[in-house]
Formats: sequence, C-alpha cells, structure tokens
Amino acid sequence: MNDMLIIAHRGASAYAPENTLAAFELAYRQGADMLELDVQRTSDGHLVVFHDPTTARWDTPSRSVSSCTLADLRTLDIDGERVATLAEVCAFARDTGVLLNVELKQADISAQTVMLLRNHAIAERVLISSFYATALKELQQIAPDIRRAYLMGTQTYRLDVRTRELWPFLALQQVRAAAWHPAYQLPALRQVLPLVRRSGYAVNVWTVDDPQLMHQLVTWGATGIITNRPDVARRILGPVSKGTI
Repeated sequence: MNDMLIIAHRGASAYAPENTLAAFELAYRQGADMLELDVQRTSDGHLVVFHDPTTARWDTPSRSVSSCTLADLRTLDIDGERVATLAEVCAFARDTGVLLNVELKQADISAQTVMLLRNHAIAERVLISSFYATALKELQQIAPDIRRAYLMGTQTYRLDVRTRELWPFLALQQVRAAAWHPAYQLPALRQVLPLVRRSGYAVNVWTVDDPQLMHQLVTWGATGIITNRPDVARRILGPVSKGTI
C-alpha cells in the first residue's frame, strides 16, 4: 500500500495553520510524500500561498487577495503564522525533496507559476492542478512536461459540470491531464474511479481524513489521498514510499 501518495492538504492543516510554512514543515515530518498548496497573485505581482479569495477569515474589513500587496498579506495573523510565498515553498521543496501539488486558484497565473518552478529547478517534481480548464490548457501549451491534474468538486448544480464530474474522461482528454482529483463526496466515485485508473490516469482523492475511507480508497485503486492528517494516512499506508508523481 505504500505506493499510494500521501498528499498533505494545505500542509498538515489539521494541526498547524493552513498553507503556512509551519504546516508544510509538519506535514513533511509526518511522512507526507507531497504538499498540496493554493496559489494566487497579489496586486503587486507576487505569487502567494493562500486559499480564500478574500482575507475575511483573518482580517476586518475583508479585502480580495488580488487587491492586496504582498506587504498587506504579510500583516495578516494566520493563527500565529504569516502568509507564505510560492518562492518560499519552492525553496523548501528543493531543499527537502518533497513533491508539490500546486493548485492554481486564478486562471491567469500559469506562466508565472511555471517560471518560478523552473527557477527553483523543481518542475519535474510538481503536479499542477486546477478547477479552471483554461489554466490547464495553457499549461499544456507552455509547459507540456509539467504534469496536470483536473480538480472536480461537488459545489454546483449545473448539469454540464455535474456530468463532467460523474464521467470525467472527455474533460481529462481535453486538457491532456495526467491525473484526476475528485472530491470523495462525488456520487458513483466507487464505480468511476477504477475506470479512470484503467484509462491510464492517476486518481488522487480529496479531502480524506477518515481512516475507514482511506482504507476503502486503497481497495478502489486510488493512487493518492489528499488529507489534512498525513500522520493518520501514514499509519494506515505504512512506511514512506519514494513518492513519484
């Protein structure tokens, strides 16, 4: 079972402030193979590791992340930690050898993200994911060597989106994805997951903290578990693997 990737969702975010260096460092110590992180661009052009579209959870009055400078975001108190830049996380990945799953939260930051990954010489150890097909298609054009993952969730009632989530094959083909990242709540995941695997795609399921579900995903053929609790996943999956994307 230790060939399955343990992917730390925003780091070890069950125990440390999400998307911070503290969370990533803890996840690495807990045996995560890969760190999942969210990337956005500030108003002054910096790529930062931040999930929400606004600062509402940590700041009053709330501001959109895209309207903030890096200095603005550095003033936020993220439960005792500060906002990290993508460059800082890249340096950590380079120094430790841990893999990265970089989620693009904006559709127009693909090129800048790729440049930063290449500058830190870690592009071959990175999986870039997004809900935005446009971002994944751009990546296909500008960086075909970097593996791409199509994220799919459950927060919509649009028929076209629900159809794509239930039968993702065309969408995966259109962006030349290497992996499918479905939410564990997707209907019929148990039936569809093995079919996606047999079609040659990796399947990394999010966000899974329940030990029983982790065991089930192993039997269904998932290649990775995206979790807030990498220590729990490591106890279930066994010794650390070499961790390949």
